[in-house]
Amino acid sequence: MTKKKVRKIKATAPGTSKKPAEAAGSEKAASPAGATAAVQGGAPESVGRIAAVKQFVSDVRAELDRITWASKKETISLTVAVLAITVFFSSYLGLVDIALSKLVGTLIK
Repeated sequence: MTKKKVRKIKATAPGTSKKPAEAAGSEKAASPAGATAAVQGGAPESVGRIAAVKQFVSDVRAELDRITWASKKETISLTVAVLAITVFFSSYLGLVDIALSKLVGTLIK
């Protein structure tokens, strides 16, 4: 989820139409007791967060539904191909290493 979508969700959530700094300032002005302002401001904020989490989970499930998973046959064939290529190149590089080691050994003597 992009930051733009998160901001849009926060803006459309009930009780979160103002920026957090503005909302905190207006609550302090409306209620002289700091504890009362914290309790009043806590409920809409938690509802907005719960809605954001629900939206996030919904988006994740939608993205997982769009994934095209490989079949068992494709997975096995690609795994065999990777292993074969790995064995080929490791043996090739091993032979090149042995050849260069012998060449350097003969040049040093």
